[in-house]
Amino acid sequence: MPLKYKKPNYNETLSNIVNGLEEKVSGRAASVLRQPIRNLQTTIQVLDNDGSIIDTITGKTTGGTINYDATSLIRRTGTLKMVVDPSYMPNSKSVFWFDKKFRVYQGVVDLSRFPREAVNFLLGTFWVNESSLRFDKTTREISVTLADKMTLWDGQGLENKLKIKRGTPMSDAIRGIMELVGETDFGYMYTSNGEEILQYDYEKEPGTSINDIIEDFRDMYMDFICGYNSLGQFEYRKLPIQKEEEIPKPKWEFDATSQDRADLTLSFQESYDLKNVKNRFVVIGSTSTKTGYTPKGSVKITDTNSEFNIDAIGTRTKVIQNSDLTNDLQCVSQARYEMWKAAHFQEKVSIDVAPVYFLQPNDVILVTNPVTKKVYQYMIDTIQIDLDVDGIMSIDAHKMYFVKPDYGEADMPIVAAIKNGINKLGWLSLPEERIKDAYGISADGKNYLSIRFVVDEEGGWQAETTAYNTSRNQTLEIDLRDFEKLNLKDENGDVGRSKGDYADRVLGHEMFHAVCNDFYGAVKTMDMPVWFKEGFAELLHGGKDRYVTITGFESREAKKQALIKRARNQLNGTWESTSDDYVAAYLIACAMYYLAGDLKGIHDMFQRLEKESNLNLNFLYKALPITESAGQIFDKVIDEMQKMPIWDFLNDPTDVDTCSIGGNHMLNLYDRSLSPEDVFNNQTATTDSLGFKIKFDE
Repeated sequence: MPLKYKKPNYNETLSNIVNGLEEKVSGRAASVLRQPIRNLQTTIQVLDNDGSIIDTITGKTTGGTINYDATSLIRRTGTLKMVVDPSYMPNSKSVFWFDKKFRVYQGVVDLSRFPREAVNFLLGTFWVNESSLRFDKTTREISVTLADKMTLWDGQGLENKLKIKRGTPMSDAIRGIMELVGETDFGYMYTSNGEEILQYDYEKEPGTSINDIIEDFRDMYMDFICGYNSLGQFEYRKLPIQKEEEIPKPKWEFDATSQDRADLTLSFQESYDLKNVKNRFVVIGSTSTKTGYTPKGSVKITDTNSEFNIDAIGTRTKVIQNSDLTNDLQCVSQARYEMWKAAHFQEKVSIDVAPVYFLQPNDVILVTNPVTKKVYQYMIDTIQIDLDVDGIMSIDAHKMYFVKPDYGEADMPIVAAIKNGINKLGWLSLPEERIKDAYGISADGKNYLSIRFVVDEEGGWQAETTAYNTSRNQTLEIDLRDFEKLNLKDENGDVGRSKGDYADRVLGHEMFHAVCNDFYGAVKTMDMPVWFKEGFAELLHGGKDRYVTITGFESREAKKQALIKRARNQLNGTWESTSDDYVAAYLIACAMYYLAGDLKGIHDMFQRLEKESNLNLNFLYKALPITESAGQIFDKVIDEMQKMPIWDFLNDPTDVDTCSIGGNHMLNLYDRSLSPEDVFNNQTATTDSLGFKIKFDE
């Protein structure tokens, strides 16, 4: 009896597939790409219209290129060069025909395992059209032109009139047009929120280009992309371009400075276009004929990590008129998109690397600048892969910057309360007065301090001061998430946590940084050790409330020794930004106060630092040259910490003084103790700031 024919499973030859859509690439995939020797094998899987694998072609490809473009509807293009085979010539029985699609894999043999097998990286899923094949008699090669499925809709028009009602979610609209042309295979499809809707009745006549409609829907809100992924599935995504915490983790790190032979970077080029830098965009829509309202949206670079933010280089505005936009959300969306282009595309990087086959358009990578040695995040714009044995991958990418999220209507009362605290209750000016009285330094009154309200996340920093090398102006960011429980009527700014978190004390801490930045200059303050800057900022308003939150020790003595040990580590250069670190830094500042001797000694110390250079070298000795050598001052400070009187007051629960430098346990500037409620006497405030021009950035 004859055996029944069993159709072979052509996919059995392809194991260890990496499709590039994984959130995290496996260690094995990364490892084979770092091998010093690569054995490559290009594989083509031919698929029928229903996705069934009907043929697997290996050993026939002699070269080619694959191109990715993040900004194009047709993301993947390229060519393959193959040896001549009659079955490849175009006809209805050929593997390359109208109803066929094929997937291209680049296999890298894993030399660390036996038996040898390849890790197969999917480079894309492609469709055949009428101009895909070219036969060259001389080279005896067939050239195959590649394009992803979006090419099928290029030139195709509507058969019937299209009508979609105003208010349709954009994700429904774009899925609907794809289903209308017969698409059934979808990848990730973003679900629109209640505001991301079609803003008008959308009507198109028969013959309208399908790709034009897809672009209309994609660009209705400008921070969206769509197209076909490596598996040939249509996807619709919102670009995470505004918040750093939303950016996916980098897929790969390229470091041309590394001595590690596993680094794949071959060349590095960076280009700058400073002339066209803009850091504020205003987008104006069309005026409604019914209401007379003109929609408008504006976005600006406020991220203090960006060298282009409005405080660092001044405001550089571009105004865009777009008559297709009918509401504020659309205008804001386009403004964000324009900002994304203006802020990121000014710094482009081009690198040639040994191919990392799983990288995709819009993936995030880390790149080390070989000159500055700094590591930055980049988002991939284009990729070109040469499939030859000695082929390279060329990547063009742009540096990532972020626009801090603005606050909304729900935060307005908190913003108003903080503004009132600054304008009427001296939340900035009273700390400045204390800094001048106790430390003998002040800002000169010529420069701006921009107050910016952001919405980040609860915990972490509550407020943060940033100075710039390019400007004497500074930024004070206040994270509203940490002030959500602010008592709107409390003059100290009680936020429902420790008394050390009163708003006037938090902002007082930041004003120490701001005054130092102005008095010494940003370059010099950057050279100061963190423990000095944070310790004297805490000493300004007192560290007792933070000190009592440090628990878990068997005795007060054990706690004391643990904090002194931490202080010793800080003096040796460590800093972990924990609450314990701030307390230890405060205790170092206390010891330096005692060693300085009196008010004049403290003033002399701060003013002496202005004249010193290279503060990162022997800082303690330059601040307090009270010993014969720089090495001796270290021991002097630690010894003072062991015996200083402040410990008794810190450990006394009946003592209301915050143990600040102005209180009755130190300089006693006011002949009274300073409790958490009156460490800054808000009723005596007369101005918003003594040394800065205050500007609320809204």
